[in-house]
Amino acid sequence: MALTEFVRNVRDLSDDGGYKFRFHCDRCDDGVESQYVSSAANILKTGLEIFSMFRFFGGHTRHAVDGIDRGLRGKERDSAYEKAVHEAKLHFSKCSRCGHWVCAHCFNAGAGLCEGCAPDAQEAAAQHAARRELDRRVAAVDAPNASAPGRVTCPVCSAPSGGGKFCQSCGADIRVQRACPACSAPLLANAKFCGECGKPAG
Repeated sequence: MALTEFVRNVRDLSDDGGYKFRFHCDRCDDGVESQYVSSAANILKTGLEIFSMFRFFGGHTRHAVDGIDRGLRGKERDSAYEKAVHEAKLHFSKCSRCGHWVCAHCFNAGAGLCEGCAPDAQEAAAQHAARRELDRRVAAVDAPNASAPGRVTCPVCSAPSGGGKFCQSCGADIRVQRACPACSAPLLANAKFCGECGKPAG
């Protein structure tokens, strides 16, 4: 029988009654399981054990049954494993650069490599755009909102104004933006002189 090549990431779920294997993607650990295959060796072993109960052959029968079971089970398991590998290969691709067997989700078919060796540009761009949108939303929540009550700071007393036309802490008019009549520098609502040119605020 030829050698069977496949992923390093395989679990043997076989038991006394039959054979089953689970294959995992080397990158994300998702995978597939083979169908359970009943063991013909187990049926034969059971038949021989029943036969030995009616025929007394001493300890030789037990050794013969165990020997037949071991011989048949080894060949059966190899055959079941090879069949499972051929079926599972339909769900995986091998990266020609790193040698990993990966699922369809982790394989960049355009490049013929796994996404670890050749990330999908469209998928990466979509993830980057989603990350930017999330950052924008977080910044919008964290940034002061001029229309939200209590978030605007009064230019006179520096307390939260509470929204509205006048500061709820000191009563200053916060709706009008004042400017110096001489140099046009911005002025506080209660300023008497310009902080830039020193002229009267008017």
